[in-house]
Amino acid sequence: VSLAAPGLRALLVQRAVSTQASALADALRLTRAEAVKRHQRVTICNTPNADDPTPVCASASTNWSTGWLIFADANGNKVREAHEALLHLQQALTPTVDLNLPHSKPAITFGGQGLAVANNASFVVQTAWPGATTPGPATTPSPQRCVRLAVSGRVRVLHGAC
Repeated sequence: VSLAAPGLRALLVQRAVSTQASALADALRLTRAEAVKRHQRVTICNTPNADDPTPVCASASTNWSTGWLIFADANGNKVREAHEALLHLQQALTPTVDLNLPHSKPAITFGGQGLAVANNASFVVQTAWPGATTPGPATTPSPQRCVRLAVSGRVRVLHGAC
């Protein structure tokens, strides 16, 4: 029984990382689809207060583990205002997973044609303990996923580091 516990823990950690990477990829695809459907800019941004009745975008954070919101960005300023429709709100991720977007991009906007406005992005999804190892037969490195967004709007989930 004690031999199975490390293997089960490793499986659960891998599953959590994979699930969160897929959730972010789906949110990016939803943002793009809404922009095309509405023929206007739609923004996804990380939020430090997903539990707040009126969540706002973080101003300069790379940590997307705290949650994100998707909104119709009528004026294209990457700030949700009262008149702009909130399309989706993601609560904070499980505390065992970190989701970061290096280079301090707190928001990504898609234009009405489905193109990411002026930026590529590579999100790093990993266990919340950087440098940690997953217990197993030979203590393997913690699982990572890279959620990569191209300017064209294409989203891919890759195994390993970005």
